[in-house]
Amino acid sequence: MREQGGNVTGHRLARRGFIKGGLSAAGLAAAAPLLAACSGRGSGDPPAATDERIVVIGAGAAGLAAAQDLQVRGFHDVVILEARDRVGGRIWTERLGDDVPVELGATWIHGIRRNPVYEIVQRNNIATAPTDYGNQVRYDQTGRELGSADEELWRVYWRMAYARPDLSLQEVFEEFVDVNGLDADGRRSWRQSLNSMFEQEFGADISDLSISSWEGGSDLRGGDVVIPGGYSQVTDVLAEGLDIRLDHAVERIDYSGDEVELTTGSGQAFEADRVIVTVPLGILKSGLISFEPPLPVSKQESIDALRMGVLNRTSLLFDDVFWKPDVEWIGIVGEPPGQWAETLNLYPYQQQPVLAMFNPGTFGVETEQYTDDELTAQALAALEGVFGNVPEPVDSVSTRWNSDPWARGSYSYVPIGASFTSYRELAKPVGGRLFFAGEATQSQYPSTVQGAVLSGRRAAVQIENLPR
Repeated sequence: MREQGGNVTGHRLARRGFIKGGLSAAGLAAAAPLLAACSGRGSGDPPAATDERIVVIGAGAAGLAAAQDLQVRGFHDVVILEARDRVGGRIWTERLGDDVPVELGATWIHGIRRNPVYEIVQRNNIATAPTDYGNQVRYDQTGRELGSADEELWRVYWRMAYARPDLSLQEVFEEFVDVNGLDADGRRSWRQSLNSMFEQEFGADISDLSISSWEGGSDLRGGDVVIPGGYSQVTDVLAEGLDIRLDHAVERIDYSGDEVELTTGSGQAFEADRVIVTVPLGILKSGLISFEPPLPVSKQESIDALRMGVLNRTSLLFDDVFWKPDVEWIGIVGEPPGQWAETLNLYPYQQQPVLAMFNPGTFGVETEQYTDDELTAQALAALEGVFGNVPEPVDSVSTRWNSDPWARGSYSYVPIGASFTSYRELAKPVGGRLFFAGEATQSQYPSTVQGAVLSGRRAAVQIENLPR
């Protein structure tokens, strides 16, 4: 029986984005590479022990990284409170059929050079496989193979978007269609390309994005990789040796006194000298956690300004491959645009006949109203338009990140009219008591696992550097 949660339900069930137990050798190795660079401490200098009580809220990548770093830095009273009954947060590996791993959340390590996540993978001998976003074949709804979008026209679209940063990418597209005289087929083709380039990336409609949404972050070099055996291997390493309390949903944080008081949904109370809040932006926006006193106006405005994207997927395990086995991406140009438009073929990474079919933005949210059987039927109908008769899958799994009670979305993005400065504002501590981490507090690599890990380590450094 599979977990019945906000993300995933019944039917035996992107792209960018933990267990109770001092530090194990694996956990220490995972944390060590960045510590010297962050703190300036030489490898031979022992950390100064401290009895400060620290509570980390959330056992996702940011919370685990923060707790590991704090222990390495000499903080021995560190507790993680996690609302879920599992660790990992938006990193979640499920199993299909006879133990075939599939990702429900984060899938890629984005850039392997100087990437702390890739360092963890290497130090713990976790296998990876390179991925190539350009290895794609596009089809129309009748199965006719289409060419790639014209590169010169892409340059035209980019120039138009940069010239009008006040416009949404949808408005730019409408002007682009008029200027270039695109017919109905050309419009559909370009709409799928924009879905692939922007909507799949941010989990948002192009009507909610501007070129500024694209421009603020940075990329790491070295190419992207996936983890065929499951991304949860990374969070398993990070979780080793940590005191993690599952099923502890924090509902109230009172930082008005000398100590921070936390209250959980069960009424259990905790006291701490410092608290690191690593919950997803969607939880901060929902108001599920109340703060006393209220957060500073500038921080609340940043929470309100940023949004949570939604990228849902339906993954299907078949008996055999009926598509091109070496092609990583299958694009479908159809109507309405953006529905079942992009599919990831896992066969090149796992040698298993698995397709992961993505739906972002508004339609990604709409998919959550359907049952698992209905989603599987919709996915098969999209594939049958391209490949003809398609066999029934052996197993399938579908995600529902928008209605997940402890995520309320997939990952953060900057909507039209907002700024990347909101990420930096979210990263600021409050009063030397409250600290914030998570992908939505990392302006250089938001919406990524490396951003989450780096933000957790940043919070640990901020606490260590407090005057005492």
